[in-house]
Amino acid sequence: MSAPFFLDGSPAAHDALRDAVAEVLAVLAATDERGPFPSAGPARLRESAAAIEPLPDDAEPLGEVLADVGRTVLAQGARVTDPWCAAHLHPPTLLTAAAAEVAIAATNQSMDSYDQAPMATYVEDRLVGRLAALIGLPAVASGVLTSGGTASNLLGLLLARDHAAGGANVNGLPAGAARWRILASAGAHVSIRQAAAVLGLGRDAVVAVGTDDDGRMDVAALDRTLAQLGQTGGVPIAVVGTAGTTDTGAVDPLTALADRAAACGAWFHVDAAVGSALVLSDRLRPLVAGLERADSITADLHKLWWQPIGASALLVRAAASLGSVREPADYLNRTEDDDVLNLVDRSLDTSRRFDALKILVSLRATGRRRLAGLVEHLVDLAAMAGEAVRRGPGLELVAPPQTVTVLFRCRPDGVDEALLDQLNVDVQRRLLASGRAVVGRTRHRGRVALKLTFTNPLTSHDDVAALLAAISAEASAAVGVAA
Repeated sequence: MSAPFFLDGSPAAHDALRDAVAEVLAVLAATDERGPFPSAGPARLRESAAAIEPLPDDAEPLGEVLADVGRTVLAQGARVTDPWCAAHLHPPTLLTAAAAEVAIAATNQSMDSYDQAPMATYVEDRLVGRLAALIGLPAVASGVLTSGGTASNLLGLLLARDHAAGGANVNGLPAGAARWRILASAGAHVSIRQAAAVLGLGRDAVVAVGTDDDGRMDVAALDRTLAQLGQTGGVPIAVVGTAGTTDTGAVDPLTALADRAAACGAWFHVDAAVGSALVLSDRLRPLVAGLERADSITADLHKLWWQPIGASALLVRAAASLGSVREPADYLNRTEDDDVLNLVDRSLDTSRRFDALKILVSLRATGRRRLAGLVEHLVDLAAMAGEAVRRGPGLELVAPPQTVTVLFRCRPDGVDEALLDQLNVDVQRRLLASGRAVVGRTRHRGRVALKLTFTNPLTSHDDVAALLAAISAEASAAVGVAA
């Protein structure tokens, strides 16, 4: 007799799930000693993936499937718990959150309507309300969980567009929408321009405002931009602040941005995908002063809240502002069922996971104070790394660390300025190809820069010192090869 396929309430199903989870855990344990990145290279990985048959005609024993997946797939992944895997905002996850994923998958609540997710609906509503209160939004605030920061930014700017239009977009963009503009810093996330395209405004509706030497939006430049729009007929419908830019970790002067948005009647959206976690800490909260004045906020819980992807929230100052999202459907969010909450009324998704469960479980099991300590450790680690770069031979700090990102360049003595960009490209690529370290690479003010992003609370000062030493050594070796 074959094992049950579904969780049907029977002891046999419970045993089957328990056995399957145990086998998955065994494979995870067997692949948990690998380095930060596979050294096989893209060609070999592509070849290995092509050899996998995803849909065989007949079933294969789970143990054999998992053994093969462990060997060919999991063992060849990035290892985010390795301190030298430090390129992106891609953290390890709390074990309590990872464990709760089993319950999310097994119970399969769909968060679009109350009759598919009765208690889950109110749990998510309670969670987003608590997050909003932690940030300092008023009692009428609300929100909804999304798949990630890009989705949250899209929803926030949709609300900005509908606010400018005076309501939901039913008949298309109103006359004059071609003059609408979204103001964001030159360091804002790429999803802001993408959102403008999706919303029918066009990517060029986003006006990039210059930044200061720290990577923060320059308020004087914002004032000049607003004045120019007034002279040319442009209409600012949204001001976007960023609390933790992707490249420098910069936090825009949110209070000043809130003042400007209020003065011109624009929506104030803050992409706090990174910076939302700073409010966990009493010491770090002042870094995001002004966040509580936003009309909408993106908060990624799969960054410095250590949740499995995806777990983002779009929080709004007033729950009523989400009304323009609602699209009634006779089978789903029926008008006559006004005694229940249907979260599809807040979301651009219909079917959606009960991701609030893993957040609820892991935050309760960890506690705010402990989470705050983890965030503080990483911010302090970035500051220490920045100072080490500043002092270190052959390295150049590009921008002062503000949150968890350190932007720098390899600059060995005697290397011509014209060759430095290629040298930094080579250093990053050589470390990645060898599998020894995952270091970020970007461009800052037109020049190639390397980036360390600290999201792993397991990383120590010694780990950072050793990684910087390895980067410097790789640069010296690359110079030697070139010579």
